[in-house]
Amino acid sequence: ETGYGPEDVLKFVGNESVVDHFKLVTKDGNSLLIGARNTVFNLSIHDLVEQQRLVWTSPEDDTKMCLVKGKDEEACQNYIRIMVVPSPGRLFVCGTNSFRPMCNTYIISDSNYTLEATKNGQAVCPYDPRHNSTSVLADNELYSGTVADFSGSDPIIYREPLQTEQYDSLSLNAPNFVSSFTQGDFVYFFFRETAVEFINCGKAIYSRVARVCKWDKGGPHRFRNRWTSFLKSRLNCSIPGDYPFYFNEIQSASNLVEGQYGSMSSKLIYGVFNTPSNSIPGSAVCAFALQDIADTFEGQFKEQTGINSNWLPVNNAKVPDPRPGSCHNDSRALPDPTLNFIKTHSLMDENVPAFFSQPILVRTSTIYRFTQIAVDAQIKTPGGKTYDVIFVGTDHGKIIKSVNAESADSADKVTSVVIEEIDVLTKSEPIRNLEIVRTMQYDQPKDGSYDDGKLIIVTDSQVVAIQLHRCHNDKITSCSECVALQDPYCAWDKIAGKCRSHGAPRWLEENYFYQNVATGQHAACPSGTKHHHHHH
Repeated sequence: ETGYGPEDVLKFVGNESVVDHFKLVTKDGNSLLIGARNTVFNLSIHDLVEQQRLVWTSPEDDTKMCLVKGKDEEACQNYIRIMVVPSPGRLFVCGTNSFRPMCNTYIISDSNYTLEATKNGQAVCPYDPRHNSTSVLADNELYSGTVADFSGSDPIIYREPLQTEQYDSLSLNAPNFVSSFTQGDFVYFFFRETAVEFINCGKAIYSRVARVCKWDKGGPHRFRNRWTSFLKSRLNCSIPGDYPFYFNEIQSASNLVEGQYGSMSSKLIYGVFNTPSNSIPGSAVCAFALQDIADTFEGQFKEQTGINSNWLPVNNAKVPDPRPGSCHNDSRALPDPTLNFIKTHSLMDENVPAFFSQPILVRTSTIYRFTQIAVDAQIKTPGGKTYDVIFVGTDHGKIIKSVNAESADSADKVTSVVIEEIDVLTKSEPIRNLEIVRTMQYDQPKDGSYDDGKLIIVTDSQVVAIQLHRCHNDKITSCSECVALQDPYCAWDKIAGKCRSHGAPRWLEENYFYQNVATGQHAACPSGTKHHHHHH
């Protein structure tokens, strides 16, 4: 086993007197900005030492009003929920501000933050610190998925001045937003919501990907300030079979990663999905290709013709021209039939299939569930194959590090390898965020050591950083043990007789290193005890 000893763990605990509710992580050069309760901490990537802090507490009037409206003192604080660096030297931050969201722009100089501008944060930032929301800066405009009211009953996807249809279960039905990203002409949102198309007894929550066009300007007259390009599809993360087993509730998603999978080059998003809390407990990781997402948006629409009818694909002859939901030069000139159609048909008929045709990692456990994911994309191994290394956080504080050992050779097979289960937290609490960060290459330490990146682990009470691997661990002394790890970061250096890591000299020259991520065995390794790391 590769173990992380206390000496391998960097830790930051912030204010010792209160729980900081650490949540957001934004990298700014070689600093990490951590958004928390009433504070943005600026930490050094190298050692997690605090360099500065920006304290932003709610004005007394806002706190009083929050308490008058029946919220408790903890809720009536300012929880940082949006944090972007729009341009060098500037920081844009939004907070819940005692259930009265506000956004501030600061100018960052050597040792302090100067307030430059402030504005209302409604529809950008949630009121309630417990609400899930997401935001992304695209072409210098902020897109957000959040709730736009005090009670949390008005969900919205917003870019000033455009918004989704208000109080309309067809566009958004009690969503929980998990992530957003921009690619090409579109901005994409991942969320889970109550499914309108599920019409058996009870209700079901499904996972969605939605998109809007970046150059949408809204429609004419009654469609003013409404998206003309909002569409959504269901994400299918399930174990295939005659009766597929579904993981319906997305919890978190990675950044968009671009890679080589078998003979295909694809852009993927990895997501963490859970079963509902009242069913067989289970969690899974599924990947989705941007191309497959885009294909669903070009496919058929879904509709329900009568209140008790099934949801069925719309006959193509009924779809107006120009096609609803695509990007148009000037959306304000779109004809009524197109706009009327999109208002009632934002849902696509086809589901987005999981890339690799199945989940990459599945756990059924009554003890814990997956919460967060970070992916270190396309780690190059000696011999030239590349693998995505997946780190999954759980609600009891463990990190599962895994890889799909087939991914370099196939786009539709999975061999799930758990490289290790990392347990570095002093107490078991849910992981709220996971990020992989590297310092700038020109800023490498003078002693020649190579910064191969860190995994930043965020919980309510602490921020922890660990190395992405522990290949050169004292416990790993033989070639077979090193190769058995099936860790793309680790290979046996046959000249030095050591398990070495990614970034070692001559790393990509196969004849210096033994490694086999796919099988965990190498014929050239002198036979020794072989550890099995396969968990199927």
